[in-house]
Amino acid sequence: MPVATMTSKGQVTVPASIRAAFDLVPGSRLEFTAVNDETIMIRAHAPNLAELYVSLPNNGVHLSLADMDDAIAAAAAESAGLA
Repeated sequence: MPVATMTSKGQVTVPASIRAAFDLVPGSRLEFTAVNDETIMIRAHAPNLAELYVSLPNNGVHLSLADMDDAIAAAAAESAGLA
């Protein structure tokens, strides 16, 4: 079983075998959950939709729902050969 040591700053290096097994790369986020007094569960953090959204580039264009509906309808009409 791989073992790691915590530094005085609270940092831990994830053992290479664990990084490889779970495809962890620099910048990977880990979640820590206390299971009981002796057990900590660590798992790769799966980002939620809000986290993914803020990671997308913003070109400054903000569309309303009506604008999006119009664009979808226009694309559907174009794909059906009606436009």
